[in-house]
Amino acid sequence: MNHKQFERWILDDSPLNEEQQQILDAHLLTCEHCQKLNHGWKNSLKAITASPYIAPAAGFSDRWQSKLRFEKKRRSIVRMRVILFSSILLVLVSLLTYIVLSGSLGEFLANLITSSTHILLFLTHGIANLSNFIQEIPSLVRWSAGIFLVGVANIFVILLVVILWKAKKNQEEWQEVRDYGEK
Repeated sequence: MNHKQFERWILDDSPLNEEQQQILDAHLLTCEHCQKLNHGWKNSLKAITASPYIAPAAGFSDRWQSKLRFEKKRRSIVRMRVILFSSILLVLVSLLTYIVLSGSLGEFLANLITSSTHILLFLTHGIANLSNFIQEIPSLVRWSAGIFLVGVANIFVILLVVILWKAKKNQEEWQEVRDYGEK
């Protein structure tokens, strides 16, 4: 006998029409399996409704929300790391594939060294030209520009210190939230 429809009627909270209820009642008189299911389901509902409501501990919602924010941020960081490392791996595999397919590791290394040498010579000539240009500027302007650049460098150092301090403070707060959420 197929009990699926009767089980659905027993476990479903929606009311049955009169015909369905009569069919179910007639079936329950003859079927021991469905009688046990009906009895067990009614007892379960009574136990659920009779159990007392237990309120969560104070601050539960705040701890849950902070832990959720922390977990979301952690997942975002992990995702970014995976993307970064995957990109680096893709570049390295592509480079290795190019080297293998071109058939000449020696040619690749020679081109790499030649390109590096050209870049180094370009930078050296640029620095020499910049040095000559700076020597032609009057000393008062050079000193003024130097003092200005030292001031700008100090501003960047101060900003870096503030950013690092704030990052450390945030990390300590996240650790406190995480420890509090685990309690």
